[in-house]
Amino acid sequence: MKIIGIFAALGLSISLYGQSADVTVVVKGIKEAKGKVMVAAGDKAKSQEMIGEMAAVTSTGDVVCVLKNVPVGKTNIYVYQDLNENFRLDMDEQHIPIEPCNTKEKVTIKDGENKFEIKLINVKEMMEKR
Repeated sequence: MKIIGIFAALGLSISLYGQSADVTVVVKGIKEAKGKVMVAAGDKAKSQEMIGEMAAVTSTGDVVCVLKNVPVGKTNIYVYQDLNENFRLDMDEQHIPIEPCNTKEKVTIKDGENKFEIKLINVKEMMEKR
C-alpha cells in the first residue's frame, strides 16, 4: 500500500510540475505584407527549451500565432517580422535590430486562456528619431 501511495504522489507532483497551456499572441503594427512573423516564449538563455511558432504575413493587418504547451508560470514572449525569411532577427553593425520586433517580459502563463497583444516596433527608426 505504501508503494502505491508513493507512486500516486510522484505522479501528482510530475503532473503539477509539467502543467502547460496554449498562448495566443496577436501581433500588431505590421507595416509590410511580406515575410513571416516569428513568435517564441521562454528564456533566451535556454533557447533549446523555447516554444516557437511562425505565420506568413499576407497583409498589414494583425497576425495571430498560437504557441502550444507553454509551461505555466512567468515567461518572456519574443516577436519579430522576418522580412527576408532567413529565420533570424537581422541586426546592423551595432547589433541594433533592423527588422520589426518587440518583447513582452515576465508575463504570467496560467491554466486556461492566455492571450497577449504585442505591437511590432522598428528599433532602428526609433533610435534615429532621437
